[in-house]
Amino acid sequence: MKADVFDPRALREAFGAFPTAVTVITASDPAGRPVGFTANSFTSVSLDPPLLLVCVAKTARDYPAMTAAEHFAINILSEAQKDVSIKFARPAEDRFAAVDWARGPNGCPIFAQVAAWFECSMHDVIEAGDHVMMVGRVTAFESSGLNGLGYARGGYFTPGANPSAAGGEIAAVAVLERHGALFPLGDDNLSLPDYGAAGGDPAKTLASQLERLGLSVHDWFSLLDL
Repeated sequence: MKADVFDPRALREAFGAFPTAVTVITASDPAGRPVGFTANSFTSVSLDPPLLLVCVAKTARDYPAMTAAEHFAINILSEAQKDVSIKFARPAEDRFAAVDWARGPNGCPIFAQVAAWFECSMHDVIEAGDHVMMVGRVTAFESSGLNGLGYARGGYFTPGANPSAAGGEIAAVAVLERHGALFPLGDDNLSLPDYGAAGGDPAKTLASQLERLGLSVHDWFSLLDL
């Protein structure tokens, strides 16, 4: 057996340990009909020129139309759009009928109430194993300020809103894990616990808050200087 041959399910689960945003990629097919699907393999690439990329499985239902499109859009879903993510992750005849959307400047479907959207011209399509990387050059975008929808270890979560950056504020964010699964807090809209303060040690304050909830603190995942 080759050294780089792995169990696909185990590898998928390991990749899933990295929390990502949840997006819906959209475009128009040759007949002008909207097409789209849920994807979390999205990343920014460059500011100058403005480039982003998303990975698309070659087995995706709309793969031919998507990779042949001159323009495509990335809709970064907001915390209230879990149902949209689920709908566009499943095969259905008309997924767009249940979504509030409009055409962008270049005709791509843009969803309402998303955290942000980007409309792109197709810059490059790069072969990458059982996927392709679609690199887009951003031609239009908008950010609503809404919290984005996150995904990790097979479950959805809502990253906590960033505190104000005024005064060089520091934010501490805790990523909790229980029995191998991400453990966000909350009832309807789940989020990662966070704390920001202009002075003092926010990590220690966050630790105290978690301990008051009966949670034992062992390691910190990250400190973000905002």
